[in-house]
Amino acid sequence: MSDDPTVVSPDWLETHHADDSVVVVDVREARDYAELGHVPGAVNVPADAFRDPSSVAAGKLPAAADFAALMREAGIAEDDAIVAVDGSNGVNAARFMLTAVVYGHDGPLYLLDGGLEAWLEAGGDLADAEPALESTDYEAELAGDAPLIDREGVEAAVDGDAVVVDTRTVAEYDQSHIPGAVQLGWEDLLEGSGRLKSEAELETLLADRGITRDERIVLYCNTARRLSHTYVVLRDLGYENVEFYEGSLTDWVRAEAPEWDPVELKEQVRAYSNNGGFEALVEELGEDALNRLKLIGLYHQKQRGYFMLRTRAPGGRLTAEQARTIGEVADEFARAPDEYGGADQNPVFGDGFLDVTTRQDVQMHWVEIQDVAEIWDRYDEVGLETMQACGNSVRNVVGCPASGIDPHESVDVQPVVERVSQRFLGDHHYANLPRKFKVSVTGCHENCARAQIQDLGLTPARKDGREGFVAQVGGGLSDGPRIASDIDLFVDPDDVDDLVAAMADLFMDHGSYLDTAVNRLRFLVEELGPETFREELATYADFELESAAGAERLTTDYRGDHVGVHEQADGRSYVGLNVPTGRMGGDELAQLAALADELGDGELRLTPNQNVLVPHLEDGDLEHFLEHPLLERYSPDPGPFTRGIVTCTGREFCNYGIIETKNRAIRWARQLDEWAEDVGIADDHDAIRVHMSGCAASCAQPQLGDFGLRGEVYRDDFESGRAADVGLGGDLGNDEFIDWLVGKIPIEDVPSVIEATVRAYEDDREPDESFAEWTRRTANADLRELITEQPARDPPAIGTEVS
Repeated sequence: MSDDPTVVSPDWLETHHADDSVVVVDVREARDYAELGHVPGAVNVPADAFRDPSSVAAGKLPAAADFAALMREAGIAEDDAIVAVDGSNGVNAARFMLTAVVYGHDGPLYLLDGGLEAWLEAGGDLADAEPALESTDYEAELAGDAPLIDREGVEAAVDGDAVVVDTRTVAEYDQSHIPGAVQLGWEDLLEGSGRLKSEAELETLLADRGITRDERIVLYCNTARRLSHTYVVLRDLGYENVEFYEGSLTDWVRAEAPEWDPVELKEQVRAYSNNGGFEALVEELGEDALNRLKLIGLYHQKQRGYFMLRTRAPGGRLTAEQARTIGEVADEFARAPDEYGGADQNPVFGDGFLDVTTRQDVQMHWVEIQDVAEIWDRYDEVGLETMQACGNSVRNVVGCPASGIDPHESVDVQPVVERVSQRFLGDHHYANLPRKFKVSVTGCHENCARAQIQDLGLTPARKDGREGFVAQVGGGLSDGPRIASDIDLFVDPDDVDDLVAAMADLFMDHGSYLDTAVNRLRFLVEELGPETFREELATYADFELESAAGAERLTTDYRGDHVGVHEQADGRSYVGLNVPTGRMGGDELAQLAALADELGDGELRLTPNQNVLVPHLEDGDLEHFLEHPLLERYSPDPGPFTRGIVTCTGREFCNYGIIETKNRAIRWARQLDEWAEDVGIADDHDAIRVHMSGCAASCAQPQLGDFGLRGEVYRDDFESGRAADVGLGGDLGNDEFIDWLVGKIPIEDVPSVIEATVRAYEDDREPDESFAEWTRRTANADLRELITEQPARDPPAIGTEVS
């Protein structure tokens, strides 16, 4: 192995570079190396080339053979003296040096203090010409004395007398760290110029943290990059017993977490379903198991011992047999116990109901562990699955509800949706991403799968006579909503599942497992920027990324829903039924499945608006279908507010919900429809979209509505109670989210706010002006005044309970 890595100055490099006694390795990107210039004679080995992004447990080290190939191509011999150089602070150059140490490089290794910036400040020259390279016979293998330590070694170090050093920032350390670790951020070792602090200052920093030369030292960070710089500095200072945890905190967190294999989790739940139920499961696996159960579709609801069970429906597609099974399961098992009201638990929906979600899933409540095995057995018989319907995995893939029957679509996306779903279903490797990963694929021209709010959204395009998709990445709602970015990528339908895998791998490597506030993919896209994200994605993809330049983008507008009677491409009809708030009885879904069997082709489709579509109706059967009594409740021609209402689960079951949503929304929609009829505007609007979320998590997608509502709590001179933040003017067709205008409007005042706002729009709008366009034209101050102009309320009677 080489001597200890050493930090050298620009003057030292000038002297040794002049006599050709060292090889300068520039680890910047190839473009920067070529276009911005480099130390004369320097060879380029970009930092991305000497890491293995596919490795999780082993961090970022490349395979020995791959590293040897890089060195051979760069003309580097095993005994060459190497000076590693990067742009300024040295972290990537240090990473190269540490990789060389691990693989037994025989020659001396040097780090240029301050990097290329320091070289220029010292008067060093830059060259544009690349040196002529002659391949070597470099060989590499893991050195027997490599300073590499695995997780078991770190556990022993924590329990022993080693000093474990966290080289990340104070904020990251405070968020999460290995037990017993001391914090010494790698940047604490640098001056503002990017040069190392003086030796005396460094020694003081180290001593203050109990890091001395006679201690065994173990370094870690998040992804094994920053620790490399600290390693080089410590060895330069003469600290001999220094090791590093290549897996770092990312591996520690994932390994510390209990088993995340969805297949194994299902087997564990089956065992407890048949032996002891909920309490036995918690006693054996611990309370943290409740979080892991999300991976197999089980959310522990706020009533202890009961679960919400979510069922996947890729692209929203269900056979009638599957829909009937879901309905029967809900009717039998999704029932409240007497202590929570029994059959009278919900004054609007009763009992045994289910919910259609905005991701085309179905979910039901009050499920008990002891019933889950039987439910899964019934699901297995008809090909239904709950795995990865929830949790930090590739979620249910959203697709066009009318895929394959829309007369104007470019691509039937259902085969693509199903291929992506099968690719990740039950795959342990992708079962514990930093956060959930949401994908949509749209083949029609109306963006009905809402590409702009997905982690990966694909919309139809045509290039050189080929049908495919253009990609948008990094969309999302909740706190920090973001419209997805176009990344200049045309995707063949056959490559979509590989693209999703590449993005998931990138997300695992670059996303944070630690800071849950900012670890959705959109924050990573925002941090890197779309162009850099695309460049990074190219290093993960198994196919060559193709530019979308010259592609015809086929999306023409945004379709709000599929409610109504519509002609199919084959001349038959499909009927979109409005399911207000997405909630219906299990027995009603079973009835609808029977109708689909009798009058259609035995298929139902769920939509992102929480509705249900029945396809393949012949003209002779259509009238019979439309006359069925079930359609009095789930109408293809509802009032505008009933049609436009979308809600989350709300306070009824959700641990985060601040306000009740489902029952309240049904009451409001009916009242507002009556009001719209009374004032003569009901026929002027297909839908007035009111999206209501029980909290700030945006599960009801309030940013997309004409009216967006999210639950809050208010306090005034008289009382405290439930409230809602109010926003106006979501318009996905123009990439516009609502503007949140007024916070904490008392919940009982919201319907009058909606009435007043719609009335003002009707009075003031220009011809063909949409509600969203009107809100953009109207000053926010005027809209706020409109929302807050409510009559003063009398103080409540003493003892009044406000909920």
